[in-house]
Order: sequence, then structure tokens, then C-alpha cells
Amino acid sequence: MDPYAVELLRVSKTYKSYQALFGIDLQIRKGEFFSLLGPSGCGKTTSLRLIAGFEEPTAGEVRIDGQAVAGLPAYRRNVNTVFQSYSLFPHLSIFENVAFGLRRRKVEQSEIVRRVDEALAMVHLSDKSKGRTHELSGGQQQRVALARALVNQPAVLLLDEPMAALDSKLRKEMRSELKRLQKSLGITFVLVTHDQEEALTLSDRLAVMNAGRVEQVCEPREVYERPATRFVAEFIGTANFLPVTVREVSNGRTRVDSEDGQFWVTSRPGLQIGDAAELSLRPERLWLDKASSAEHNSLDGTVAEAIFMGPVTRYVVKLKNGQQLLTEKQNLEESTFQAGDPVCVHWEADSGALLPR
Repeated sequence: MDPYAVELLRVSKTYKSYQALFGIDLQIRKGEFFSLLGPSGCGKTTSLRLIAGFEEPTAGEVRIDGQAVAGLPAYRRNVNTVFQSYSLFPHLSIFENVAFGLRRRKVEQSEIVRRVDEALAMVHLSDKSKGRTHELSGGQQQRVALARALVNQPAVLLLDEPMAALDSKLRKEMRSELKRLQKSLGITFVLVTHDQEEALTLSDRLAVMNAGRVEQVCEPREVYERPATRFVAEFIGTANFLPVTVREVSNGRTRVDSEDGQFWVTSRPGLQIGDAAELSLRPERLWLDKASSAEHNSLDGTVAEAIFMGPVTRYVVKLKNGQQLLTEKQNLEESTFQAGDPVCVHWEADSGALLPR
């Protein structure tokens, strides 16, 4: 049995003079929640449309359940799509909105009733079946769109930024609902989003895309803690970057030089002695003290700014060479550092990620 629900093999897509995708490779496992994450214009929606059958690749191959689907129209592919706009029918009841695809396929009435009732129960809308879409909130309308897709029992459910129109509080509620549904059904979900938090909280794995190429495919924790490129490190959360030069590699650790000091970090495959690199450091992995320590990596600097942000205080620290580092400290106690204070920035050797430069 093929382990992949969806495969994009060396897929390129060109629209007249514009190339949207450059030979991307993606393999999405059966039963996983997979996200395509990236900024506008990165190619994520184009990739989704190729899977759905709304577009055909200029080069390469798309496979669903191990079968090539070149030339197969969207209605014959075992996938369903939930769009950002939901595309519900205002003149139909909630029940008939969900039943629409089944009626088009001429499914028997008794089977339609059974499956629509099941789908509405999945999204907790059984009591709304006789109502109309204009009577529902944005979150409820999204759940109707989900039920309409799920009632067809697709092998893959495609989600094209389905929560973009919801407010922040409702988005968080719907994330939990989506994750619950996906786990209970065991269906492969493929989500397109530009929202980093959404992708990190929902995904089993994700692909970060940029300018028509895949920058990294991995689990959420790895993409945050071990970004493959500077673009990934900058796009996912907040990061500091220190220019460094590789000086020694030993037992999985690399010694590097920067303008302000020398320190040990976790090695990165492919980097050799003498190579120029960058060290990516997350603000929350740094801490401040009044003195240096031989037990940790450290750099001397001066607090340029202390910014209270509710649960954390963000410190902007200016190093001796003029570069600034962002650090964050949980507000478990009153801040002990003010603008102008001399400080030492510390971090553990495995806290950063070396990137090629």
C-alpha cells in the first residue's frame, strides 16, 4: 500500500511569462495534517489547485493515493476543497447545502439523510439543519463548509485559508475544532495558510514555501528550532542573526568566531572550517545577567530599550560592534534591567541554529 496520500514530483507551473512553481517535490502521508505555509505569492495556493485538479502542472507529476492524476478533472479526484469564502448557497437550507454534492452524484435519499446527519453531528450543527446560512455566525458557516466537504468521504481534504475571515478569538476556537475532526476521522488534511501560529499548532508536518520553491519540510518544532535557511528563521517567529566564521568542528559541536567573541554551537552538516555562516538565535532562548559565565556562550552589551509586553518583557541589547539583539524574559518578577544597564547576553550551545551564508 502506498504510504502517501498526495505526491508532487518535480512539479513546475508557469502562467504565460510568470513561473509560480519551480520543480517542487512534496510527499504528504496518509492520515496526517499537513500545511503549506508561506507569504503571498510563494506558490502554496497554486500547489493546492494542482492537487485539487483546478490547474494542471506545466511539468512534473501529481499523484493521489499513488495514482497519477494528469488530465483527471476535479470532480473525479477523491479530494474536496474548503475555500476561504465558504461558497455556501443562501437559498438552500443547511441540510441541502451539505447534501448538494451527494444529490449531484444521485445518491439515494436514505443514504443522503444518513450521511448529512452524520456530517452535521461531526461539526456540532445538528440542531441547525433546517436553518439558512445567513442565520449562522462566521464560525458556524465554516463548519457547514467543512460538513459539505466531509460528507463526500474524500481521501484528502484541502483547506484554502479557511479561517482568514474569522476574528482572532474564533480562529483559535476553530483550530481546536479542525484538529479534533482530523484526528477523529483519520482523513488527510492539507491546509494552505500564511499564519505561522496556525501552521505550527495544527500540523503534524509542514512545508515552508518561498518564491515558488520549498525551503523546508519537517515537524513544527524542528522548523522553529532548526530552520534550514534564513528565510525560514525569519518567517517563523522572531530571530536574531549573528555573522560568524566556522573555526573548529568536534563531536557534533562547532566553534565559531564573531566580531564580539567566540563560542560553541550545535554543528550543521555541510559547513566546514573557514566557511562563513550565520547563527540564528530565538529571543526567548537568550537571558541576561550582569556578568559573563564560562559555562555558557555570552556576549557583552548594553540595554538599549526595555519593552513591557504583558507576559514578557522584551529587551533590545546593543553589542559592542553596534549590532542589536532581542531577548525576552517572562514577567514572573519585576524587571531588574533598565535602558543603559551593562549586561551579558547568555545562551546554551544547542539553543541556536547555524545557517549557511
